[in-house]
Amino acid sequence: MQNSCSYKAVLIGNGTMGQRHKRLFEADGIEFIGVADTTAEATALFEQIAVGKLSPDFAVVASPAVTHDEYVKKSIEIMLPVLVEKPVSISFENAEKFRRIASERNAFVFVGHSERYNPAIEEFVKSDFFKEMQDYFKFWFLQKQDASPVSFKFTRTHGFSPRNRDVSVEYDLMIHDMDLLHFFAGKEAMMYKSFRCEELSDDRVHAFYDLKTLNAEFIADRNSASDSRTVEISMGARSVKLDLGAYRNGNPAYALQKEHQAFLNYLRSYKKTAQDEEPDYSWYGGLYDACAAVIMVSLVGEVCKKGSANEFDAK
Repeated sequence: MQNSCSYKAVLIGNGTMGQRHKRLFEADGIEFIGVADTTAEATALFEQIAVGKLSPDFAVVASPAVTHDEYVKKSIEIMLPVLVEKPVSISFENAEKFRRIASERNAFVFVGHSERYNPAIEEFVKSDFFKEMQDYFKFWFLQKQDASPVSFKFTRTHGFSPRNRDVSVEYDLMIHDMDLLHFFAGKEAMMYKSFRCEELSDDRVHAFYDLKTLNAEFIADRNSASDSRTVEISMGARSVKLDLGAYRNGNPAYALQKEHQAFLNYLRSYKKTAQDEEPDYSWYGGLYDACAAVIMVSLVGEVCKKGSANEFDAK
């Protein structure tokens, strides 16, 4: 990436992912004026920002997922734009709260779902199949009652890793694909009907979602003998299988670089219009989807783990 701006940032979470964000942002001209890797350091950093001792343009939150709720909340409170790693929250109540408060206050929250920028996804978005699928979702309420819904199958498996063990597999792996489902279908098509879970353990989930417009199957396993990241989509006589892992043989940083570009573009627009009577909310769609994804994957815990069959409307 080319040096393109002189923004200043702070980093919360200086582990593997945090260092990756920092390195790529620095290559784009970003200066990090604060780094925190413990709760105490993060608290002190936010206090310095709140009283004006530090003036970053944005924060990057790449700390363990269980801390995201607190750091997103603090960023919103002091109106500090933030890029937070997925998941934005591990609580469907907080996810719902974040998307509401961010909209009300025009507090810029960008969630790092880099799979949206995967080359396989980018190519599929250019296809006629994708355009037909988008038309179906846009006008699904005009379809015949017996029209076949779009079907998705998401498979995401890899071998054991000590990383991200602070959250269960649905918030670690499945959340990627639930966000992609929202990206493909759009919020108006996410009309929940039913849910069932075939398998569930600390490391594996196999779940099915039946919506009014689509069926979606999710397989996520972080202690598997195979390494696979695929999306299979079918609609009528058309079908496609996307290999989301193929690009790593070329430039493994590609998707994260594209994510950073999108974030910086939204940030520039946000800063230009933040004080306007009609500020720019183009960034909000991604946050809405990320929060909706948390709400949907929370069904794994609410239904399968607790045994309560509460129904959720993804809208």
